[in-house]
Amino acid sequence: MNEKNQSELNKNQEESGKEFETAPPVTGEESPASVLPEAPEISEGTFPETKEGEVKEPTAFQRFIRQAVTWLAVVAVAFLAGMITFYFTLYQPKIDQLNQTEANLSETEQELNALTAELQEVTAQRDALENAQDYRMLLSIMVDIYTARLALTQENTSAAKTALSDTEDTLTAILSVIREFDANLASTIPQRLSLIRTNIDGNIENAIADCDLMIKDLRDIEKALYQ
Repeated sequence: MNEKNQSELNKNQEESGKEFETAPPVTGEESPASVLPEAPEISEGTFPETKEGEVKEPTAFQRFIRQAVTWLAVVAVAFLAGMITFYFTLYQPKIDQLNQTEANLSETEQELNALTAELQEVTAQRDALENAQDYRMLLSIMVDIYTARLALTQENTSAAKTALSDTEDTLTAILSVIREFDANLASTIPQRLSLIRTNIDGNIENAIADCDLMIKDLRDIEKALYQ
C-alpha cells in the first residue's frame, strides 16, 4: 500500500516539473500585471442603470388612489351643479317674486306719499278756508256791534235791534273757535251781547259801554288768531 502511494506522488511531481518547463520565462520587459489573466468584461445588461428624473410605474394602490380622487372630483362637480340647478329652480323664482313684491311696495309707498302730500295740501286749503270762514263770521259780528253802537249814539234803538238780529246765531257758530283761544271769553261774550240787547230799551249808555267792551274782546281774538 505504501509503495502504491509513493509511486503516485512521484508521478505528480514529474507532471508538475513539466508544467514549469513549458511555461515561458518572465522577462524584465513584461510587467507583473501583464502576466495576470485579464478580468472578464461586464456587459451593459449586468447592472441596470438608473436615469435621473425617470418616473417609476405607479403601484396598484397609487392607481386606486388616483381613480378615487378623480371620482370624488366628478361627484363634487356633479353635486355642485345639482345644488346650483336646485337653487335656480326652487329659490330663484321666490327671490324674483320677492323682488317684484318689493318693487310693488316701493311704488305703493310712493303713491301713498303722493296721496299724503295731496291730502296735506287739501287739508291746509280746507283749514285756510275754515279759518277764512271763521274770520268772516268774526268780522260779521264786529260789524253788527259797530252798527248797533252807531245807531245807539243816534238813539235809534230800532236800527240797533235790526243790526243785532243775526249776531247771536253767528256768535254761536264761531263760539268753538273762541273757546279754543280763551274759554273765559267764550262764556263772557254771549253774556255781553245779551246785556247790549237788554239795555237798548232801558239804558242806552250802558248798551254803548257794553258794545265797546265786546268790540275790544273781538279785536283781541282777531289779533291772536288771524293777524
